[in-house]
Amino acid sequence: MSNFRLIPLALAGAALLWVSTASADTITINGGESPTFPPTFTTLASGSSPLVLPFTLCCGASDSFDVEATAIGTSPLDSGQFDSNALAINFAGPGTLILWFTETGVTSPTGTVNVTSGLTSNMIEGAISSVKLSTFLDPTDGVSPPNGMPLDSATFTAIGTQTSTTSIATGLGPYSLEEVYTIVATGAGTANLTIDLATSPVPEPASLAFAGAAFAGLILLRQRRKAN
Repeated sequence: MSNFRLIPLALAGAALLWVSTASADTITINGGESPTFPPTFTTLASGSSPLVLPFTLCCGASDSFDVEATAIGTSPLDSGQFDSNALAINFAGPGTLILWFTETGVTSPTGTVNVTSGLTSNMIEGAISSVKLSTFLDPTDGVSPPNGMPLDSATFTAIGTQTSTTSIATGLGPYSLEEVYTIVATGAGTANLTIDLATSPVPEPASLAFAGAAFAGLILLRQRRKAN
């Protein structure tokens, strides 16, 4: 193959690379640990999706927690989806660990959207007294903390799951999605936790009316067929 034939292929490859890079959102993981409250937060990892945080001592003068985490947003997930998982091991005395996962640069869907929060405690062992999982949406596209508008929250003392859907206005975009893990320990213990966020557009009233008319038409058609 001649060099002239290679030029279009190289340009096409560069264009695809630019598109994939341009469409990627940024994920940031911040961590803070008491006894000072609110704690001083440290940026543990930041980059494009998927983002992996290897085991890291966290997150203050005591550094009593060992944290491993993963976070996936756009891409490979569709815009408006954000999933994360945190494994925290406390090998010292009492302490509270707070982890903030933020996906910034979300561009769709926008307007009034439904946001479904999936909060899951996969494992609580040892002296982990409780874990609180929370979700937020920030129309200003900020990096947490501070947090945006609250979506859902649940406190677990054992394995469990909570799922709920909240309608909220995103503004014109871009906006950020935020997931917060608060882990309270009285001594050595382990917690494995997952938060999933998924957004979907709220149907416009005209769309709902059209869907209702179509449904009514189907019922009428069935009744006529039965009459015949």
